[in-house]
Amino acid sequence: MAKKETYDLCIAHLYDDVSKLQHLAPQQLERLKRIRSAYTIMLDFPNKKDRDIILHLEKMFSIERSTAYEDLRIIKDLLGSINRQTKNWHLFKFNNMIMKAYERAEAKDNEDGMTKAADKYAKYNQLDKEEAQRMPWDEIKPQLFEPTSDPSVLGIKPLPNYRETIAALKKKYLHDVAEDITYEEIDLTNMEYARTGEI
Repeated sequence: MAKKETYDLCIAHLYDDVSKLQHLAPQQLERLKRIRSAYTIMLDFPNKKDRDIILHLEKMFSIERSTAYEDLRIIKDLLGSINRQTKNWHLFKFNNMIMKAYERAEAKDNEDGMTKAADKYAKYNQLDKEEAQRMPWDEIKPQLFEPTSDPSVLGIKPLPNYRETIAALKKKYLHDVAEDITYEEIDLTNMEYARTGEI
């Protein structure tokens, strides 16, 4: 079963009762149970290491290590998605609570309470910040660059007969460059001792 297909299946049925999942193929149901088991452990014990989850999947469900790693990747994707959904849910609940607080303050003609509720609503919904504008990535056209050895495109006056000049300079100075260079190893330990007084 493909990763995307398994992920979608888990999103749809992660919390469903097993008795209501009899329409799934046995392989799908078995994998959903595996992922649900490890997912629950990771939720309850966030400090569990990946290797602990892998060992749990291998021993509990008698699967290959590669399959366990594939399950772990899906579980991590699920944790990310559901945590994002949970944050949105909490924001929704928070906004409802603030609106109720505002309505109660308004019913009591409590201007201070109304102001505080409105302030909290604005703060947690970040209404004081400008909304980030979406970049029109699909409308951006890449600029075409063509490589050239002509420096005049940069506004630099080209050197006349530069290839001949390079060849002449090479001929003139190349014989001064030694092919075999001798060198002496530097004892870095002695240098460190001289600098700090300790090795």
